[in-house]
Amino acid sequence: MKLYHARYAQQTIGGALIVQEEDFYLPDAHAVRRQLRSKGLWPIDIREQKQAMFEWMDVRSREWQMQLLRAIRFQSATASAGTALLNIIEGEQDPRRRLAFLPTRTVLKGGGSFSEALKELKLMDAPTMAIITAGERAGDLKGVIQHAIEHVEQKGTQYKTIIAALSWLSFDIISVIGSIWGTQFGFIPYLRSQGTKSTDADAVAKFERGIKLVSILNMSMLIITTLMIVTVVFFVLSYWRNRHKSDHYTSRIMMKIPLLSPYMRNSSMKDTCKLMTRLLQGKVPLAEALEIIIESSVDPSARQYWTTCEAKIMSGIEPARAMAQWPLSKPERDQIVTIQSVDQLAEVYTAIADERDLMTRADQRRIMKFGLYMLIGLSGVTILTTIYLLMLQNQSFLNTLNDMRSG
Repeated sequence: MKLYHARYAQQTIGGALIVQEEDFYLPDAHAVRRQLRSKGLWPIDIREQKQAMFEWMDVRSREWQMQLLRAIRFQSATASAGTALLNIIEGEQDPRRRLAFLPTRTVLKGGGSFSEALKELKLMDAPTMAIITAGERAGDLKGVIQHAIEHVEQKGTQYKTIIAALSWLSFDIISVIGSIWGTQFGFIPYLRSQGTKSTDADAVAKFERGIKLVSILNMSMLIITTLMIVTVVFFVLSYWRNRHKSDHYTSRIMMKIPLLSPYMRNSSMKDTCKLMTRLLQGKVPLAEALEIIIESSVDPSARQYWTTCEAKIMSGIEPARAMAQWPLSKPERDQIVTIQSVDQLAEVYTAIADERDLMTRADQRRIMKFGLYMLIGLSGVTILTTIYLLMLQNQSFLNTLNDMRSG
């Protein structure tokens, strides 16, 4: 299905022809032409509408998700969710959003369900759509909109936290590496070209030895930091590309990294447990909820946990026993074993998510401290080498003055 904008001629009652325009969401231009001719209209121009290159940044943003869900929640208090969504579409003034709404409007006008129409918008992620679809099936669509809003809000908070941490770390790393590059290819060549004007052979030899020593040390730091950055970037890209392959070497390495592994595991378990709670509260069946969580899990250990749970439940093991396993701690497993209903399962996973949240914050503080100590160490070495170079420069200047006085 594609988006088309058509200009066509329509004959009025008096026999005159007027030109009108309308948007269509159909497989091809021939389908648009057939539909117009079936209504007695004469197509003039049919053009495919292309989505903007940066549509996901300026149109399909998280802010629009929140605005849309809140507007649906507000308007669905007096009308059905489908009618509320259609009213929102008809009242939209932004032409880019009206274009994005066109497939949704077509589904609603054609008698499609609310979840089918919202899915055509391609704005919500899989968990949000699962919550909404399950609520529609259970006849409690108005009630689960709030769960969808909470899920989007939580994801937005997580993204902001991650972006803030990465921005801070990236700024410090770029500053330190910039200092190393500036020293190696700016200050050291300058001192070497200036040399020392002293006639004392020992002073000249000491100056040259100092420049050579600092140059070797600085180049070693430059090579090491560059290799580390290239290795980390390659590892992250490879890990993300193969994130759904639990047997990939990046997944095995990730599960063994001392500080990062527990943080990723606790963070992923916190997020997926909260998502499980919202899916269960949104009337999503347990089997379907497990499939959604497996697809959204990035950490290998958390993904392995949910995959094993699904396999055991599908083989006939009761959920309480199937879900009481590693990486859950013994108190967490003891809690799950006692469940008697799906509502109790949601409550237990809420408690587990809260506990994992505390563990994630503790792991995050350890990682921040480790990163800070590394940056302090790297910055310290950079500062000390710069100070040493300045000392060499000043000593060279003093030696030159002493030679001038002696002469």
